[in-house]
Amino acid sequence: MIPKKQAAAKWGFLAGITLAGFFADWLSKSFVENTLQPGQSINIIGHYLQIVLVYNKGMLFGFDPRTIYPGFPLHLFFFVFSTIAIIVLIVYYHNIRHDDFIMRLGVALILPGAVGNLWDRVIHPEKGVVDFIKMGVSETIYWPIYNFADIYVTIGVGIILFCFIRDEWKNRNASSQTSAHPPDALVQ
Repeated sequence: MIPKKQAAAKWGFLAGITLAGFFADWLSKSFVENTLQPGQSINIIGHYLQIVLVYNKGMLFGFDPRTIYPGFPLHLFFFVFSTIAIIVLIVYYHNIRHDDFIMRLGVALILPGAVGNLWDRVIHPEKGVVDFIKMGVSETIYWPIYNFADIYVTIGVGIILFCFIRDEWKNRNASSQTSAHPPDALVQ
């Protein structure tokens, strides 16, 4: 069991990242919605980086399962999936060692992304998620349009994958050193 001071710092870190990330996402989306009309764009760096207001009613990269299953309850699915994901993230965060700052950061970054996009779907389900960052090599060749919540999730998942690889590498090194140097009791 970790001391109360460390536990408070661990949970304060999660709360701080979640609140700061959520408000940055929410404020940026509100600004774009109040500044642009849907489809209107502003060039930041030519056609390489633009701000363009779009509403994503679908899933990842705009995929909409209702094109395959017309009666699919998309809003209910997103609400249930996002709620379960948030609960799983909090439980997982609880089990992360206090001294594993990098893993805690990865999970902490995913949470405001999940909350931010869930917020959009609950507040205005008829519109969907507000996306506005468009990057590409031309006007017609670009990555799917995204928002800060998507950035948080992507970076968080990348950090978690790095931690899994790091831990696996540490475990393999430790087991190879143990097998290369058997305990003295086994050596005759």
